[in-house]
This record gives sequence, structure tokens and C-alpha cells, in this order.
Amino acid sequence: MLETVGLLGRERERVEGYSRGMRQRLHLARGLLHDPEVLFFDEPTIGVDPLGAREVRQMISNLHDLGKTMLLTTHYMFEADSLCQRIAVIAKGQIVASGSPRDLKRLVANRTVVEIEAYGVPDATLARMREMEGVESVTVETKEQAQVVSVQAREGRQLTSSLMELLAEVRVERIGTREPTLEDAYVALVTSA
Repeated sequence: MLETVGLLGRERERVEGYSRGMRQRLHLARGLLHDPEVLFFDEPTIGVDPLGAREVRQMISNLHDLGKTMLLTTHYMFEADSLCQRIAVIAKGQIVASGSPRDLKRLVANRTVVEIEAYGVPDATLARMREMEGVESVTVETKEQAQVVSVQAREGRQLTSSLMELLAEVRVERIGTREPTLEDAYVALVTSA
């Protein structure tokens, strides 16, 4: 089992000296000892460094290849997109949508996402963005000192020039459009619930 989870050769070390990622792998080994039919993973990569998280995701993928059934809770949509065959989105204690990652992304396939990296976007400007015709949602994420503003709009809406007019007094680093992701679908689902 230690070989399966990548801890072979570390079995004589004290667990207190293990990194968080190593401890997660040890928990996984403990859970696999009795060869269960179903495994439950509750936020398996939370607090784990990027390398450890990648290793945990690879182990989950390997278990799937061995025919294991797994239930995974995560707030990391890229993780759900790459690891899960079926996803249930829960908002306010209720399942608001379920299906494959592709099915859920199709729910927002008729949208375009304009992503803006800027500094100091005033709340009043964000409010005006939300009121623009064709805009479905506006979310803001802080990335170091910058704000990443994601504007979801109905497909075909040309918003870039209008958004740039609203941001005339703001330092904009980057603006671009992209296809909606699973995270965009999640945001659309939970904000409309």
C-alpha cells in the first residue's frame, strides 16, 4: 500500500515529520487497506503544496483506473473537471444541477467571458458593468495586488470597447475573451439559485 501511495522507503519515519501531502497520502493508504468499493474524498488537496496536490490528483486518477468508485468534494473546479465523470453542484443545501463536466459547461456555452486584469476598479464601475445589456454576471477575484474581473455575457455581445470606456480611469493590465469554464458554469448556477 505504501508503494501505491508513493511512501515506500519512508515507512520508518515518524508521521510528525511528514509534510501535509505525505500525510494525505498516508490517510489514503489507511483508507485503501481493506479494499473498499467506494472511497470518499473531502477536499483532498486543500492545504497541500502544488506538487503534493498534483500527486494526490494522480493517485485519485490511478484509483479510478483500477475501477474504484469515488465521491469527491472540492471547491477547485479545475480538479472536478479533470477528475470527475459526474458532478453535482450544491447551492443553499440543494443540488441545483448535475451531469458530466461537459454537460455543465454547456449550460453556459452560449456565453462569452471577458476577463480583465486591473488595479483599483471602483464598486460603482462594477455595478455599471452588471447593468450593461447582455451581461449575465460580473465576478471579481483578487490576484496579488490586481483584480481579475470576469464578465459573462451572452455570446456575440461585443463588450470590450464598452468595458474599456467604463475603465478609462483604471489601470488595466490585460483584457481578453475566453470560452466559459466549469468554474463559470458553477458561478452561474449558484448565483441564480
